[in-house]
Amino acid sequence: MGLGNDLYGDDGVGIHAVRILKEEWAAQDRTRVRKKRTGPAVQIDFAECSLSGIAILDVIRGYDALVIIDTIIRPDPATGRIHLLEMSDVRDVPGPSPHYISIPQTIALGEQLGIKMPEIMKIIAVEAKNLYSLGEPLSEGMRRRLPEIVETTKSVLTDLMKLAKRPNGLASRRISP
Repeated sequence: MGLGNDLYGDDGVGIHAVRILKEEWAAQDRTRVRKKRTGPAVQIDFAECSLSGIAILDVIRGYDALVIIDTIIRPDPATGRIHLLEMSDVRDVPGPSPHYISIPQTIALGEQLGIKMPEIMKIIAVEAKNLYSLGEPLSEGMRRRLPEIVETTKSVLTDLMKLAKRPNGLASRRISP
């Protein structure tokens, strides 16, 4: 799932990455159809998401694994620097509004409501400087780093697909990046 808003400069990098992944994955699937598939099928869905807080609940429900591509704010950021995070690395902090809840809080709420939530969450966190300039495209620095962000995401997806194909791997074999 690519999080962000592509109307706000580098904040849209997750959405741009998912668009590229969707195209490349579709092209690979056409190639794979010609070859004989082995093992159980793994479903991968690509989603662009500009939602936050509890609104994300409907987007992430029902998946075994969730991969999020989103920007992070760091002191002295290096545009496009990638951090691969696990759910346990994400702090459960309140957001900028009392109406906002974090991803960990959203997943906890879904579980409390009996909704199937992802068992595994990977976050491709991308440092950014240009997050609040309305109407700006991705910065040149972020555009240069986009191929690396896409390749990192592919690597994470490949690892999750291998896990899903193992006996007792991911239950329904559904992954959302």
